[in-house]
Amino acid sequence: MSSYITTSFPRVLIFDQTFNNFSGGGITLTNLFKGWPIESISVVSTVQMMDNISFDVCNKYYQLGTEEHKFVFPLNLMQRYSPSGLKTISPESGLPFSSVKPGLRRKLVNQFFLPFMNWIGLFYYLSKISLSQKFKDWLNEFRPEILYLQVTTRDGLLFAKALCDYLKIPVTIHVMDDWPTTISNKGLFKNYWRRKIDKEFRELLDKVDVHLSICDAMSEEYEKRYNKSFIAFHNPIELNAWLQYTKQSFSLNKKDVCILYTGRVGIGIGDSLLEAAAAIDSMNNEDVNIKLHIQTPSKHINILDLLKNFKCVVINPYVEYSQIPEITSKADILLLANDFNEGGIDYLKFSMPTKASEYMISGTPVLVYASGQTAVSKFFSRHDCGLCVTNQKSEELKKAIWFLIGDEEYRKKISRNAVNLAREKFNAENVRNEFQHLLINSLKQ
Repeated sequence: MSSYITTSFPRVLIFDQTFNNFSGGGITLTNLFKGWPIESISVVSTVQMMDNISFDVCNKYYQLGTEEHKFVFPLNLMQRYSPSGLKTISPESGLPFSSVKPGLRRKLVNQFFLPFMNWIGLFYYLSKISLSQKFKDWLNEFRPEILYLQVTTRDGLLFAKALCDYLKIPVTIHVMDDWPTTISNKGLFKNYWRRKIDKEFRELLDKVDVHLSICDAMSEEYEKRYNKSFIAFHNPIELNAWLQYTKQSFSLNKKDVCILYTGRVGIGIGDSLLEAAAAIDSMNNEDVNIKLHIQTPSKHINILDLLKNFKCVVINPYVEYSQIPEITSKADILLLANDFNEGGIDYLKFSMPTKASEYMISGTPVLVYASGQTAVSKFFSRHDCGLCVTNQKSEELKKAIWFLIGDEEYRKKISRNAVNLAREKFNAENVRNEFQHLLINSLKQ
């Protein structure tokens, strides 16, 4: 398939990540592509990614349905028919993400069948995504000029390779988490699959023209690991949307302290929240009352249920993303927590959470509870824009919380450092222009 340049903004096809206001990838995608002509953007993704998509930046979504995404026996017997093609969705008809709960069939598949297939080494044979004739016809109609990838699964990886070969256009890949390291870390054949997927991922990287990471630490690691030059693009911030709410007053009431965690709960972020809740519960007495507010769109009901067992925990109701700036600025302390177990560290070691830049611009003092090996811990420590607890010790965590509550001048200092750095490093206008020019230049070259 060939293409030609029609405007200064070429037609871009995005695979495996939808625009949305709840996931890190979706929020980052929205902030990076904002301003790109809406008629020149299309997304292609599987059915599982089509929940609660947004239409501000893109209104053309091709759903890889039953014609492209096929499961093997016996999983195909449980597969519901899904139409392939452009998906028409009314924004008003969607439910808030937090209200979407998996049915019994999906729970049984996710909790029992898939883990079992993973253990015996057959998980990565369960499904395959292929280019159907209908999808090829649509591609020929849209005529994409640039392919942008965010892949995290093996079937998505293989489909991305097939897309590259079919389209023969400049390709950009953007890696959010170190999923290649953790994609196969369990089961009898984990070593086999790790080697195989690593080989397939390297083959994809060889087909890519522009390699992007989520932060400098990932770029440094990936250049060593894959011998490719990765450029870091983190989630940028719309300054006008955030600065109007940036915290100005740092006084707090010890009998009503609000510690807030926002964002997803799941891989790499679960045990650390439970540990924080346990520490806070043990701190509360007649003189101090601390509440840990959880603001999440997560589907991980089991973790949320465990959190509800702690007296200090408050699970906030779902809100629109536009309300997050005001909510974060009203908190006394913002918690950024990553798990200390091996799997959590491996998955998030070279990641920078989407909320990191948002936390910084809010002006609310940030408490980072994460291993010293992680990029986010190193970043906040290096720039003195948050208080970091890098050991999995309850006493150290409690000591840090007591210190933040009691030292108003320190809270002001790390807040000022965070806001200034966020304005300098994550200004959406600057980052977006650099990102979009990079994509356009890849086509010119």
